Amino acid sequence: MFTVRPYKEEDAAACGDCFYEGFFSCSVDQNDKILLRDYAQILIEKCNFTCVAETEDHQVVGFICGKYDKRFSKALATQYETKKHYGRWCKIFLKFYLKRYKMSAPFQKQFDAFFRQLQERDKEIFGICDLELVALSSRRNYRKGLGTALVTQFMKRAKGDGADRVRLFTNTLASWEFYEKRGFKKVAEKPFQDGSGNQSLVYEYVLKEHEYEKHHL
Repeated sequence: MFTVRPYKEEDAAACGDCFYEGFFSCSVDQNDKILLRDYAQILIEKCNFTCVAETEDHQVVGFICGKYDKRFSKALATQYETKKHYGRWCKIFLKFYLKRYKMSAPFQKQFDAFFRQLQERDKEIFGICDLELVALSSRRNYRKGLGTALVTQFMKRAKGDGADRVRLFTNTLASWEFYEKRGFKKVAEKPFQDGSGNQSLVYEYVLKEHEYEKHHL
């Protein structure tokens, strides 16, 4: 069983661990964990809201973020539930681009590959949605209901805020099947620029249509 609650600032390191478990397979050292924590913090603070899932012994094992489109709601798009640390952001970005994070060689290789995957995303293929599901990480409790608990809470929030369409960006290297099993439909795909045969994917969940089907079938 998992409890899903709003993110707190002290969850940053645990969310960094979840980020690692969701996307990397190599071993990491303390310097690698500093980058993971900082990356998770920036990601979370860029979004309008974040929820974390924790176990009965209060260990954070997953998180999910939501980002509103201004065309859907200017009020919600400019409302942030997590404090933004702009000064810390600047220091993190500068440290990253000056290559001052002392990453281990195995983690550096995997992180570079992850970063290249992020650059495959473009605004045109992503399109317009009311609410973007930005991140869902952690395989520590894979197949134990963690992802379902987080997505269920996310959808409750989306419905409560009046969003019609939720979208997420992923690729064929990630667990996109999870979303298909939960009613998300693929609405766009694009081959990676490196010719590897992998695809960038956009999935969408239309809340109002699903509500209609539930009450009329």
